[in-house]
Amino acid sequence: MTMRPRFLITLGTALLIVVGLLILFKKKQESPTLPSVVDSQSQPPQKRETNSSPQPTGTTPNAQNAIPAHVTGVPDDVVEYVRNIKADPQYDWKRPINFWGRVVDENNEPVANASVHFEWNDISAKGTSDADTVSDGNGFFSLTDRRGKRLYVDVAKEGYYSSGNSRGSAFEYANPADGLFTPDQNNPIVFHLQKKGVGVDLITAQCGVKSDLRVSAPLDGKPVFVDVLNRQVGQTGQIQISQIKPVSNHWKEATEWQFRMTIPDGGFVEENDEFPFEAPEEGYQSTVEFDFQQGQPDWAIIDSCIIK
Repeated sequence: MTMRPRFLITLGTALLIVVGLLILFKKKQESPTLPSVVDSQSQPPQKRETNSSPQPTGTTPNAQNAIPAHVTGVPDDVVEYVRNIKADPQYDWKRPINFWGRVVDENNEPVANASVHFEWNDISAKGTSDADTVSDGNGFFSLTDRRGKRLYVDVAKEGYYSSGNSRGSAFEYANPADGLFTPDQNNPIVFHLQKKGVGVDLITAQCGVKSDLRVSAPLDGKPVFVDVLNRQVGQTGQIQISQIKPVSNHWKEATEWQFRMTIPDGGFVEENDEFPFEAPEEGYQSTVEFDFQQGQPDWAIIDSCIIK
């Protein structure tokens, strides 16, 4: 792989450069939802969580509470789930667990001998059990005839990067409120691995730039330059930044706000590839600008990214 003589900064990362930048944006309208009838005994994890343990015999989780009489239109699977919990407090941790998966690379070719680790919540003394296997010559693997509540699957192989869904993916087998997973031997879950290539020197990033660079732009629109190669701010650099926003004691007020970034001798491009090893050939723009006016409704405040 050769390094193109092109200065590439992803749009999503570069936007985080300004110190203390508070982005004000329009709130998305949230669709009203019905109150939850069944409380999850362990919340659906973003990644691995192994602290779910079965309820001791004789205790009753929230899901055992009778469905309120005023609630209508409850799905049949939720009604059935509540009945099962009422009949057996350990119902959650006794569900049949079967799982079929397949490992492929970035070209959707099968990856053989990939390591697969399973872990699931159950009624064992530890509260979890685990197992390991490897993918076969066609990338397939499976776990069958186990019992528990939620299954976690990790897939990895030396010489490959693990894609997002290959790191601690969770599959729920008990509570319909958590989104039940339905295993299908004829339709295995596909896990992607990215084969590692020859690396090149890159400008690494942490909140936009190296953590030892502090960037601050005046509030009146006067531009500053950021030299990301030498990690300094001054009158020269690859990126020019300017902003207009209220002074600190009025920062919560909806007023005029503007943010502008320019690469005079290059450009920005948005990249959504999980493994962006090569710079795109086209689609660059030299300036990125956001402009919010005082009259716009539904302002909200989100945290900023501060370079330390």
